Amino acid sequence: MKTFKSLACIAATAFLVASCTRPPSTNYLERQLIPRTGPITPRVKGTQYDCKISAAEHGASNVWQANVGGRVLSDNQPYNVSTEACFTTQNECEGFLYLMNGVLEQIITSRCQLGYEKSFFDKLFGS
Repeated sequence: MKTFKSLACIAATAFLVASCTRPPSTNYLERQLIPRTGPITPRVKGTQYDCKISAAEHGASNVWQANVGGRVLSDNQPYNVSTEACFTTQNECEGFLYLMNGVLEQIITSRCQLGYEKSFFDKLFGS
């Protein structure tokens, strides 16, 4: 009987832990850029959507740059999210904005523009 209770406790704990993670997404961008656990901060750096990589590969004037900023309010500690990503087409860029508008609960900025423009700090510090 003790073994059954122990197994039931372990199974319940495993179920609880598994239910805390987000289910797998069917959205390609979401699967690649949004972590399933932890803060919902897109992981763009080092991917094909990293603006430095994309601009070097396709030319800075040929990529669509998405800038998104907002807040996640539903977690225990609300936090700000700000990110940029670059795409080869306007549709991909707008798709990323659409994804982020569904992830963030409060949108502050959300735009796509043709051409990669370095951020103020990149210009200032030359990175």
